[in-house]
Amino acid sequence: MSTIVEVISKRVEDRGTTITHLSNKTGISNDLLGRSLNGKRKLKADELVKLCIALDLSLDDFKEAAREGA
Repeated sequence: MSTIVEVISKRVEDRGTTITHLSNKTGISNDLLGRSLNGKRKLKADELVKLCIALDLSLDDFKEAAREGA
């Protein structure tokens, strides 16, 4: 799984939110979002931006995760 998906999945888990709630908040369909977070589909750039806004993620969150994985 990519670092991007790991960071997003961790935030979803930490917040105890559901894919359905996140789907409603971002406008990304349940199916597409679920497949993306399971590593079966790549996120599009606009989807990533929507998820970052919905989950209050910044580039620093991704940089920190990348450093930890290095």
